[in-house]
Amino acid sequence: MLEAKVVEIGPEAISKDDPLMILFDETASVQLRRVSVVQHFINSDIKKRDIKSLKNIQIDDQVYEIKHIGELVQSNMEMIGHATLFFAPVPEKPQHSGIYLEPYKLPNISVGSVIKYY
Repeated sequence: MLEAKVVEIGPEAISKDDPLMILFDETASVQLRRVSVVQHFINSDIKKRDIKSLKNIQIDDQVYEIKHIGELVQSNMEMIGHATLFFAPVPEKPQHSGIYLEPYKLPNISVGSVIKYY
């Protein structure tokens, strides 16, 4: 299991009108941090984990089933802790850096929230 702690939430990161969440690690630029949730991996080596094998993402006590993982997620997560979580059905042409989740409801998230990938 990969585990990360939310260390920062940008002022434009969460929108009730857009069911998505952009994740980066602490290497994100100031511009990216404005629209992102910054995560710090606490007990895992992301490079040793096959992201494509994940089945669920849990944000605090909210569990989401993974419906699709884009082809760039593995390399983006390894390099910059980046993925975009979409709380929406998988479209005909999914985003290459996207993880599509169900249920289609944005989680309650705050600094200190724990994200588990398993």
